[in-house]
Amino acid sequence: MRKVIAVVAVVAGVAFAGAAFANECPLLIKQVNDGIAKMSDTKKADEARKLVAEAEKLHKEGKHADSVKKAEEAAKAAGVTLQHKKM
Repeated sequence: MRKVIAVVAVVAGVAFAGAAFANECPLLIKQVNDGIAKMSDTKKADEARKLVAEAEKLHKEGKHADSVKKAEEAAKAAGVTLQHKKM
């Protein structure tokens, strides 16, 4: 019985974490896109746009943790400080 409870707890935790990342991706992507819109260096802006496009693709594929990481890369390229959701 304890094993069953432990397994259910782990599955619930993983499901919750996945849902949290799923909701966070679009928010992070928006923040980066807003930052890119203010950039004057077109070369850096183009690199950041490429990374944001990859983050969006990963989000659509359901790879939310990877999408968040890619959004963080894009933010760094754009010089944007992301505000993550508090869980």
